[in-house]
Amino acid sequence: MKKKVHVIHHTHWDFEWYFTNHESFIQLTYHLDEVMNALETNMIDVYLLDGQLSILDEYLQSFPDQEERIKQLVTSGKLIIGPWYTQTDELIVAGESIVRNLDLGISLAEKLGGYFNVGYLPDSFGQGKDMPKIYNGFGMDKTVFWRGVPNYITEDREFFWSSEDGSEVLASNIKNGYFIGGGLIYSDDAQGLMKTIEEGAPTDQLVLPVGGDQRYVDYNLRERIELFNNELEDYELVESSYDTFFDSLDTTDLQHVSGEFISSSVSKIHRSIYSSRYDHKYMNDKIERRLIYQLEPLMLMAKKQGIPYKQGLLDRIWKLLSKNQAHDSAGGCNSDKTNKIILDRFIEADQLSYSAVDYLTRKLAESRAVVCENDLLLFNTLPYSRKKIEKIAISIESEYFNLEYNGEKIPYQLIRTTKENAGSIRKKSEDMDPNKFYFIHDILIDIEVPALSFVELTIIERNEPNETSLNVTDEMIENNYYQISLVNGDIELKDKKANIVYDQFISIEDSGDEGDTYDYSPPEEDKVYKLDFSNTKITTIKGKLQETLEIQGKWQLPKDLAARVTGEVLKEIKYVLTLSLESDSNYINGHLVIDNTVLDHRMRLLIKSNMSNKLSYSNTPFGTVEREVIDPYLDRWKELGWREEPTSIFPMLNYVNVHNDETNLTVFSKGIKEYQLVGDSFETVALTLFRSVGFLGRPDLIRRPGIASGNEFKYVPTPDSQLEKRLSFKFGIQLADYYDPSQLMKEFQQQVVTLPFYQIQELNRFTTTLKYFVSNPLLHDVVKQEMPTIELEKLNFSSIRQSRDGKGIEIRVYNPNLVESVSGSVIELPQATKWHFVNLKGDQLTEPRVNDKIEIGIVKPGEIKTIKLY
Repeated sequence: MKKKVHVIHHTHWDFEWYFTNHESFIQLTYHLDEVMNALETNMIDVYLLDGQLSILDEYLQSFPDQEERIKQLVTSGKLIIGPWYTQTDELIVAGESIVRNLDLGISLAEKLGGYFNVGYLPDSFGQGKDMPKIYNGFGMDKTVFWRGVPNYITEDREFFWSSEDGSEVLASNIKNGYFIGGGLIYSDDAQGLMKTIEEGAPTDQLVLPVGGDQRYVDYNLRERIELFNNELEDYELVESSYDTFFDSLDTTDLQHVSGEFISSSVSKIHRSIYSSRYDHKYMNDKIERRLIYQLEPLMLMAKKQGIPYKQGLLDRIWKLLSKNQAHDSAGGCNSDKTNKIILDRFIEADQLSYSAVDYLTRKLAESRAVVCENDLLLFNTLPYSRKKIEKIAISIESEYFNLEYNGEKIPYQLIRTTKENAGSIRKKSEDMDPNKFYFIHDILIDIEVPALSFVELTIIERNEPNETSLNVTDEMIENNYYQISLVNGDIELKDKKANIVYDQFISIEDSGDEGDTYDYSPPEEDKVYKLDFSNTKITTIKGKLQETLEIQGKWQLPKDLAARVTGEVLKEIKYVLTLSLESDSNYINGHLVIDNTVLDHRMRLLIKSNMSNKLSYSNTPFGTVEREVIDPYLDRWKELGWREEPTSIFPMLNYVNVHNDETNLTVFSKGIKEYQLVGDSFETVALTLFRSVGFLGRPDLIRRPGIASGNEFKYVPTPDSQLEKRLSFKFGIQLADYYDPSQLMKEFQQQVVTLPFYQIQELNRFTTTLKYFVSNPLLHDVVKQEMPTIELEKLNFSSIRQSRDGKGIEIRVYNPNLVESVSGSVIELPQATKWHFVNLKGDQLTEPRVNDKIEIGIVKPGEIKTIKLY
């Protein structure tokens, strides 16, 4: 019996790469003419348009007259589109970003006649362990991908892939790449091509994808299929689709595997791409947090007050972000001109999302029944009550003030006061009115705000001086949990609860980097610098709510790779490291700002754990991953023919944790996406702050021998990727009694999600851009509304937003535990409400109920649950 070869005619349309999206759009406008003509004239049977809608979305903005033509081809099953908006990265973007990406893609595709109901990601740099449950959540039970499967896990091309909650998809692993079918078009070695694609195939159904990057339609496809069929006795080639291929598979004896796939045993995986273009990754992280944890919930709060929920605005912002989360875009392995466009999209998304939060908080604040000058409102956009020390700025006429809540004084800590002129600006400062001025006070405030609500404070101006923080000369700060000291240029931490001292607790490592925007590679000759904090200027501030240690200094580093060989120290890097301790918190806040003036180097933040480690733990889009500190194949990867060195450099979303029975250390980040455990006993957590490199791809790297990644035929310089500019890094460190992954994400949300605030005042019209605009209050009074409140028992809150159909609210939670099912979590509702469980797509899973309390029930390890309220 002949083996059937399913020829999948497709294109892989990189959204952008060494070319810009604008440049490839020109190709697309003509490419789609060829595709549609070929399908309509029956020159080809079926065509897969790379599984993403972003390119069609942009095409139809310019050519809306082609929409009906595309619809006819989609509904007839000839043109296959979706399910993604862009082909996402799976490892360093938030789970809700992945959900929104599919949500956008599916919604657009359904308007055009339907979507490819397969998780199709042919070129993402690794497969995240949560993808099976995400796919199942959208009603998908199949996936197609290329990179990352370890050949020591399975060498099969088809297998079942599961998540820890029991979700499972049937996977087809295109081990030779989505372009392997070029051999059908350009080579007459039919038998050789068949040998390649059947290696590891567990059944007599084979896949041959014919396509490539921005590839044209192969008009001679049928001619080449006929030629091969005439030469082959044991194989039959047919024009096909992945749906047909999956339907033809006998799945009886297929293997079952689980986990993430980030191995270089078969394909390049670029395990250090997570630190390329850190500036972009920081922006992505910030905008994700604002959208998920602030803007979407705030729009629900505003809708409750009669302000329309702007789904179109959210979609616009999510589209910008999704474009930047396509695999190349997220990785940063692009030309400088492309990265500039990516940065512009980040800036646009940042301004839109920030301004939307600003508009809504102002509209709500100014629409209350009683609005008084110097009212100060703080908003909690998370569905649980939060007690938090928050940094805010107020503008008042007086240099001194109190804060009151319900008639009682509340504590605050003054950080700084700035005097600003309130009159018209003049060319000469002496011509300005000296009697027109106001003060801007930056303060810390200790406040508790109910779930999805706001509190109203009053600023009372007065004449007596404020209680101020103390600037002291010692080099130590402390609270109930820690004492942090600078001792002979080293940062020392004392854990008061455990009575343990960590010497050289925080340090910086700088090494050369002869790699490219895909991968770190150590130079042939290098000098690694362990940087301390000697010869510095120290500022210590001690207040009732927070103590801060600020260290200003300079490091001397070689200018470039050549200087590292000679040992010459030619460049000065200025830095400021700030460490802060809140009065009753075991969370250490860190903020490092550097002026990078050095080329071709990697800088890492080192945190000493004082324990030997064999495993590390990090959060994933909807769960937790446990990783071995050292790859068991590290010493044999070359003789085994692996594509890259399996260095234990790993991706992270928000934190990395190490723990044993006595100690539990977590390092959190806001935009830092890469870590490694280093040291003789792997006692040190190394976060890669950034890599500074000058080429998109380089050949013959120590960690990645052979041809260059990217374009193997041309060096593409990327001087902007050297990041010669000011860089800011925000991180946190926590020592705790025990390891609980749900508590770690709760701590992360508590620390990084700020409380938006608004002050009623007209002195300073430039607190935000929108403050200068006039704004009508609502035609009715804003009153506090009760909203759903989540009480989570070892679960994590993921999102709350309006459902896509506009008929309800969707609340999503998940269990981050690897092995433990949990129960006991509830959602308190303000009144009896109709609700039911839905999947990630929003499809109903259970019969509706009406209650004023939702018991979420048993949640399996890693399971996602979404509740829709009407």
